[in-house]
Amino acid sequence: MKQQLFTFLGLLLCILGHTQTHTGKLENPLKNMPEMDIVLWPMGMDSAVTIGKLSANGTLEFNFPEKEAFQSADTEKQMVADAFKYALRFNCIGQDEPEYPKVMATSISPITLWHKNRYVGVLFPVTDERLMHWMEDEAYNNPVEGTFYEMVYVAEATTLKTECATIFQFSEETVNASYHYQLELKAGLNVIAYTIEDIHKMNPKITSNKPSKVVVKNVQAEDGIKWIAKYF
Repeated sequence: MKQQLFTFLGLLLCILGHTQTHTGKLENPLKNMPEMDIVLWPMGMDSAVTIGKLSANGTLEFNFPEKEAFQSADTEKQMVADAFKYALRFNCIGQDEPEYPKVMATSISPITLWHKNRYVGVLFPVTDERLMHWMEDEAYNNPVEGTFYEMVYVAEATTLKTECATIFQFSEETVNASYHYQLELKAGLNVIAYTIEDIHKMNPKITSNKPSKVVVKNVQAEDGIKWIAKYF
């Protein structure tokens, strides 16, 4: 009996540990806002994937589906995926390139709000509202130190714990950047946190400022995400 109890508790902890459930509170809910679906539309698929609900009081409840939700029986309507390194917002491809996992993956954006069979808004998960403007247009808006978040699908569970360095050339100006990865991802949909810790100041006549040190990690419960909506 005792052995069965331990087995049950172990199974329960395992299930809870792998449950992809997140909650949040919208920073700018609309007055008399209806309940909406939170959806992703992966490139290549002909239908959206629901990943949660936005309640009328502004509460966000995410319940990520199993990875099969991102697969189609129609080979012509499969989600487009590529090597894992291309799914990362920051990578060192071609320069001091680390051993990236050999799994297929893709970043899926935007995170959209859906109501009455149409898009009604886009969600920006950030720790500083100014990052929202940078995410919309990196070429003209400057980043700030803080964290933004992206949805990434991986075909198989994978781990990446390393760092790398790369160099960017803008006209006559050089940017040295480093990326520190602390990732343990499950098969299917994951939330990745990109924390900008340092920024290279650019000549504004050339381009916007560039992140020069970024930590890439799994989302933690204490991350303090601000969910900001841009409505259509």
